[in-house]
Amino acid sequence: MYSFKQLELFISLARTQRVVETAKEYEMSQSAVSMSIRELEKELGELLFDRIGKKLILNDRGHLLLKTCTPHIEGLKEIYANFNASQLMGELRITASVTIADYLMPHLLNDYLSAYEGLHLKLKSANTSDVIRQVKSGECDFGFIEGACLDSTIECNVLMQDELVVVSRDSGFQKKGVLFMDQLVNKKWILREEGSGTRSVFLNTIAPLDQELNVFMEFGSIEAIKNFLLSDDAYLSVLPRICVLHELEEEKLFEVRVKNMTFQRDFILIKRHDRIESALMKHFKDFVMERFS
Repeated sequence: MYSFKQLELFISLARTQRVVETAKEYEMSQSAVSMSIRELEKELGELLFDRIGKKLILNDRGHLLLKTCTPHIEGLKEIYANFNASQLMGELRITASVTIADYLMPHLLNDYLSAYEGLHLKLKSANTSDVIRQVKSGECDFGFIEGACLDSTIECNVLMQDELVVVSRDSGFQKKGVLFMDQLVNKKWILREEGSGTRSVFLNTIAPLDQELNVFMEFGSIEAIKNFLLSDDAYLSVLPRICVLHELEEEKLFEVRVKNMTFQRDFILIKRHDRIESALMKHFKDFVMERFS
């Protein structure tokens, strides 16, 4: 009979598609992971993956097993967590959008772990759309996102409001005062990649303009965007104010004020609506909500 561990490894491998990634996640050798999957396939009497190069891609039977077993494995994990509730032991899997992961999570998680021993946290960083996907799929327990989530299966808890600012190295913008957005659309803009909450909020706000924004480059990293801005006066970008506070204070970058437009979004804690909260999940959620109240 196949084991709980075999199904855990199967679910992980279905997500990562690489034995090396699953082995790293579970601190096992690659040969041990491969053997476990082969034994599971032998027990079931069917192959679950198509081998394509170094990737393992789920076939139709694999998809059926994944859909069937995932809710039961998650349920068993929650039962185990609840039986250990008095000690608040366990592991939380957290995913956060890039801005939050880089600028808010280090202090938040350090304070939480300093106050409560015996806990383990895994933090991933992704853009907002991928954070929502990871929470929805059960890959992560909680997600922290920028902007709105319209998925009815996701529970949203607003933590705080964040402001986006248009910035440039060109100090001449300070002398020009407040500008209309249509005076800026043809400049060389550097934006975050598709799926970014920062990008979505900005483009949705300026959407009524007749002119299309000149997106010169796209990056998945805020630091990369800042480095390009600092290298040349020609570039403009829109970034969270918390990410450029030091550069604005030291006048390495300058805010470009836009008339009749504000770029704001919420920082939100999300989880699946139907996810039963273990004692550890509830404890962490209460800690975060109190921190931002």
